[in-house]
Amino acid sequence: LFVAWLNRQRDPKDHALCDFERIRYEIKPGDVLLVEGRSVAERILKTVTVSNWTHAALYIGRPLELEDSDLKNTLSNFFSAAPDTQLVIETRIGAGVTVRPLLDLEHDHIRLCRPKSLSSKDVQQVIRFAINRLGSFHDGTYLLDLTRFLFPWGLLPTGWRLPLFRRWPGRHTKNLSASFIAESFGFIQFPVYPLVKVTTEQGTQFLRRHPRPCLPYEIDQSPNFEIVKYPFIDMQQYENERMIPWKGSGVYSGMEQEPALTFQRSAPIKPLAAGETGNVTPISGRSESRNDQ
Repeated sequence: LFVAWLNRQRDPKDHALCDFERIRYEIKPGDVLLVEGRSVAERILKTVTVSNWTHAALYIGRPLELEDSDLKNTLSNFFSAAPDTQLVIETRIGAGVTVRPLLDLEHDHIRLCRPKSLSSKDVQQVIRFAINRLGSFHDGTYLLDLTRFLFPWGLLPTGWRLPLFRRWPGRHTKNLSASFIAESFGFIQFPVYPLVKVTTEQGTQFLRRHPRPCLPYEIDQSPNFEIVKYPFIDMQQYENERMIPWKGSGVYSGMEQEPALTFQRSAPIKPLAAGETGNVTPISGRSESRNDQ
């Protein structure tokens, strides 16, 4: 019952901050999806890490794209879908390593992270590791591990939360984090965060860290992953314009200096003549009240 409560989802927001259709088109096998989760446990993790990213999933592509027939058979034992269905593998509290369609993330805020300089062979090894772990890490109650989700983390100073949350992690904590994603890439010795050691004798060395719970925000900050953004509005079509294409009652003031944004009230706003002043608020200004915005 407690695990079911931790997995209870809030309703999605009316408008996501990313272009999901563009992500579906551009995503490649081996990419990692960071998700702003909506469950109770993920909201607790957001308080601990002070980050929007609370969940991570590995994109494995479509079943028809898998070259190994054994992997296709293993995948079919855990998920029955059309051969052209885009799939992701992730871990969930109480469910362990699972697979589901990419389409399930349509209404979530998503960030795409792409590993740097990986060959297609390395990507297939990562996917092989993930598929062979399907169904694992789901049994066991780990009641002591669940008690950390009852702790009032918001009362602690920000710097204390993460070190305490990482202590003695159980399976539920690891399933909530991105540890499985880090293990999948660690299988090919591609760490999320390498340890950099600089010495006078041997120069710069990159070493693998001691295993620890990897959290989604660390993939976002990792130097080994590129951030690929597809916002819900493509600003490239406005890159030669001087004004950001705001919606609503905002109108351009017509001034030749810095672009400004004004808001209509009782009467339409006319362009200002040279030397005149008026109620013009720059885009970066904060003088307007919340109701006016």
